[in-house]
Amino acid sequence: MKLVLNTSPLIFLTKIDALTTLGGCFAEIFVPPAVLAEAGIEVPGFIKPTALSELGEAFVRGAIGGLHRGELEAMILARETGAGLVALDDLRARRKASQLGLRPIGTVGLILLAHRRGLIDAATAATKIETLVDTHGLYLSSEILNQVRADLAHSR
Repeated sequence: MKLVLNTSPLIFLTKIDALTTLGGCFAEIFVPPAVLAEAGIEVPGFIKPTALSELGEAFVRGAIGGLHRGELEAMILARETGAGLVALDDLRARRKASQLGLRPIGTVGLILLAHRRGLIDAATAATKIETLVDTHGLYLSSEILNQVRADLAHSR
């Protein structure tokens, strides 16, 4: 399966030292130019910086407004590469991705996927998610956070 990363999942996973786990979850991982510029970090070699087609660029230029350029580029790149998932944390962006026929996944979903694939244990996944929420400002509703905690507690 292929993944396209947006800025917030890229930054959050870097902050909790979990970006490298994605290499074990996906056959290919792409990141568009605006995301690289926004993130301001160097990505590992298994993540492919990839430009949009001319048509994709034109769509992004015409669609900027309610969403950030990086979010739009990530969605268009996901369509252009046939990626199964696009990593987005913003609710509006996730809704737009779904409207475009894409499957959005958030930072927490990526951590849970790494856990399901056996790349990190439940305790490590829980600690990383708690650190994102408590230290790095990732917003999760209390309902979702409690569900994630319960799911991880049952898998220990």
